[in-house]
Amino acid sequence: MVTQDRKARPRRAYWDYSLNATHEEKKVDFVDFAGWISVPGAAKEQVWTHVVWAPHFQCFFRVVVIQNLDKAGKVLGRVVLASTDTSMPAEQIRALYSARFQLEFVFRDAKQHAALTTCQLRSKKGLQNHWNAAFLSVSLARAEQLLRFTAWTGRPAKEITFSMEDAKRRAFNLLFAKRILANLGLEQRFDELQNHPSRPLDLGVKAA
Repeated sequence: MVTQDRKARPRRAYWDYSLNATHEEKKVDFVDFAGWISVPGAAKEQVWTHVVWAPHFQCFFRVVVIQNLDKAGKVLGRVVLASTDTSMPAEQIRALYSARFQLEFVFRDAKQHAALTTCQLRSKKGLQNHWNAAFLSVSLARAEQLLRFTAWTGRPAKEITFSMEDAKRRAFNLLFAKRILANLGLEQRFDELQNHPSRPLDLGVKAA
């Protein structure tokens, strides 16, 4: 890497400081990928990775560029991913970015259905315990629902949609059905109701 004055460079840009034959630096335009490393991608994709300097953040980034191609190989668009961990493989950076969208659902479910934001405690330990309990309830509900649907349908867990609202609705239906059967003296028929092909305990559920 060259050690030239970077303060005069435009801040909102990436700069390639890899040494080349003329010891020149080059602004990254995401068009010319000479010197970049090509990594495997999905069909109709071209994936490139390189370590570049980001003046805006005053640090080096591992950048991953995913180009979407048409049938003729023409670039239709691109996605640029970056990590401050320059030793991280491009495949791992892409996998972590793909997981970020799913993390948003965890916070959504914890806020809407597990009272994440309604704690009135003031102590640090109390707040931490409340937040941990909220996220734990979402995690347990998700695990229970995925395990049950995997056993029911035989499909892998990654193909099943989880909804915290659905989990609460099923829990309510379960409690309500048990109380009705108990009042009627029919507790022994609960398993029959739970395993019925029409799945009556799923009444009111919907997709996430």
